[in-house]
Parts: sequence; C-alpha cells; structure tokens
Amino acid sequence: MGITIHFKGRLKNLKKVESVIDEFKDISEIMKWEWNSLNEDWNKPATARLSFSNNKAEITGHLSLKGIQINLHPDCESLPIFFDREGYLRTPINMVLIHEGKLKPENSYNFVKTQFAPPDIHISIIKLLQFLKKQYVPGLEVIDEGDYWNTGDRNRLIEKIAFLEEKMDILEQALSSVDLKNADHYTPEEIAKLLEDILRKKM
Repeated sequence: MGITIHFKGRLKNLKKVESVIDEFKDISEIMKWEWNSLNEDWNKPATARLSFSNNKAEITGHLSLKGIQINLHPDCESLPIFFDREGYLRTPINMVLIHEGKLKPENSYNFVKTQFAPPDIHISIIKLLQFLKKQYVPGLEVIDEGDYWNTGDRNRLIEKIAFLEEKMDILEQALSSVDLKNADHYTPEEIAKLLEDILRKKM
C-alpha cells in the first residue's frame, strides 16, 4: 500500500542499451544517487529461479538482463531500468516469475513505491521516465498513482500522498485495536470480516 509508479515498455533499438546505462549512470553521479548495474549475456537464455535458505530468498541462475538500478532516497524503493534480450523492461523478480510460468510477459510491469520519500523524489523519478520515453522507449506506458505523470501538478501529488498516509494511519490504529490473542479459533474469513467491520467504522 502506498503511492507507486508502474511502467513497462520496449527499447526501440537494442544497440542503445549501453547508452541507456551510461546516461543514467552519469545522471546518478551528478545527483549523487547510488546505483548498480547489470550487463549479462543476452545470448544465454534466462534460467533465474528463486531459492530459499536460512529464511532468506535469493535469485540464482542467469537473469539475461542489462540495465541499471538507481537508489534515489533511503525511504524510496530503487528505480529498476533493466532490459531483457528482446528489449522489454523487466525486473529480476519478474524474470524469475516469467521463467517459472507464474507471470505472463505482457503483464510484467516494473514499479517503484515512493510513498514514504519526499514528493520531489517522486517527481525526479517521473522526470527520469520522461527522459527514458523521449530518448529510448517511445512506447513507454506509465501508471502513476500520484498522478504527476499526467498532470505535472506537484500539489495534487502531495495531496494524494497525504490522503494515503492518513488512511494508512487509520488502518494501523484499527489493526492495533483488534484482539487476536485467540486468532487460532477464528477462520480466515472470520478474521477478514472482523477487520472489515472495524475499518468500516473508522473510515
């Protein structure tokens, strides 16, 4: 839950992937944003899987991705700009899910949650995506829950962030008021109904 930017698209020219990486590296260096990149062999098929050990999940195998991930702010998820061998924007976890048959490629979106970062970080990400669309991914599709992509309205973005924060606070208060000490006596449906009743009263 929280303001999130979803995006997908395809690199117009596969030969430009290095230019994408280099330009976004340069921008990150200028802005003092941390970044890391991938430059895997597109000629090798993706074999990535999710493995679990010591209560940790880890992606193993070959992702077959090239691109860069940018960390704009500690309170914001990283912005992933990775491309598969056909030039489609993908995330590492989406490559795993596609490889395992759990996600259709056409339903694969990259996303970054900005809810807890300053509004200007959200705006910076939108500007980066606008640059990506203009220079490299002309068919880029963006779903911006902050509505800045469509409106360029900073105040509207701030209002949406504040509205969601208020609702999240209400949800947190509602959940903390629920006594589930004997939760094992409730069915999942009964717990869901209990929470629904509390939230309806709060909101």
